[in-house]
Amino acid sequence: MPNSTAHNYPTPAMATRKTLGEAVTCTATGVQSGRQLTLALHPASAGTGLQLTRTDIGKQWPISPQTAFAAGPGTAVGNSQDHVLFMEHLLAALAAAGITDLIIEISGPEIPLFEGGAVKLWEMIQSATIKSLDREIAPIVLSQPVIISSIDYSLYAVPDETPAYYYLFSSEHPLIGYQWASFVPATDDFGQELAPARTFIAIEEAEAARQAGMLKGGSTKNAIVIYPDRLSETPALPQAFARHKLLDLMGDLYLLGRPIQAHIIGSRSGHQQNHQLVQRLAEISQHQANPALR
Repeated sequence: MPNSTAHNYPTPAMATRKTLGEAVTCTATGVQSGRQLTLALHPASAGTGLQLTRTDIGKQWPISPQTAFAAGPGTAVGNSQDHVLFMEHLLAALAAAGITDLIIEISGPEIPLFEGGAVKLWEMIQSATIKSLDREIAPIVLSQPVIISSIDYSLYAVPDETPAYYYLFSSEHPLIGYQWASFVPATDDFGQELAPARTFIAIEEAEAARQAGMLKGGSTKNAIVIYPDRLSETPALPQAFARHKLLDLMGDLYLLGRPIQAHIIGSRSGHQQNHQLVQRLAEISQHQANPALR
């Protein structure tokens, strides 16, 4: 392993910045608020980055590690008072499409979960077409592994020229058990292999959330419910629960707005750990951008 004080970063493989070819919108019910929400994705010029606007309150934030935080079951962008929840599925779809510059508008406090995965979001992006911009973006590269771990979870970013994601999921539920999933952006099909992996929730958690006034729009249409003796439906994909955790992981890491030239490996980790890794990678990115810090 390289010396912990060394910063011998490999030469990054530059990527072309991308946006959408045209604006696209859709309307759906928010799972937590129960409100009808309109989501709009607008093309942006090179260098804009990913920008988020809540049109109902007129607040705007750049999507970044500084504006994002883990909020219960998902990732939020904004602040503790005004924010947008459930950003992770949309960010995962944008990461898979290589979208670096986009204006995202939402008319309320959450991105709709739709079916509980990223199918609808992926279809929106594909229907608008993807436009290459006349600028490049450098990925984050590592000189040594970055590790977030405890006795309960682990999350690794390991240097590698080919970005890839891996996740190990384990559950004591007899219908779930141990599951393993992987995704290589350069070769795997996001629309077929990750987007259909739906979110899931134990019935006890769902009932507690309802009693707390949450999940006003939640149902088995946007999540798989786990009962003690059954699932609300058979998942559409093998290793579906591990795949969904991988979907969340990809989305959270795209808070950085750049590809990561590494293998990302998670086990029993969630949004909190994903955000810890994001902060560590953001520090590395800052060092790469500013040679004086090396």
